[in-house]
Amino acid sequence: MPVKDAKAWSSMIIGFAIHGLTKEALETFANMEEAKVEPNHVTLISVLSACAHGGLVAKGKKNWSSMPKSRIEPSMEHYGCMVDLLCRANQTEEAYEFVKNMPTTPSPTIWRTLLVSCKKNKMLEKGEIVAEQLL
Repeated sequence: MPVKDAKAWSSMIIGFAIHGLTKEALETFANMEEAKVEPNHVTLISVLSACAHGGLVAKGKKNWSSMPKSRIEPSMEHYGCMVDLLCRANQTEEAYEFVKNMPTTPSPTIWRTLLVSCKKNKMLEKGEIVAEQLL
């Protein structure tokens, strides 16, 4: 493509991310930034997803923090990606605090992600609290 817009870049990034090609996804995002194309909400979901699948917590948090600069209001999907990122990195307690501080009601998917992480990390008490929220 001679000219790539945010949709084209985002498609490439999510394609790499869902196939576990974290490095390629983040390199493509860097190329997008170099090309001075403004990311959209899908771009950031793609980048956060890539970070989650690659276990890159610090990079995921950095991209989360950059959202206001890009004038992107976090959606439930963005919050879900951050919870997934933290849970995959076994940072369940931090994920729980993140969910508690969300400015909106967490989706059932977010609660399920937390519940699975509680089970995986043998956090029975926290799991009961999360299960109660899910029910």
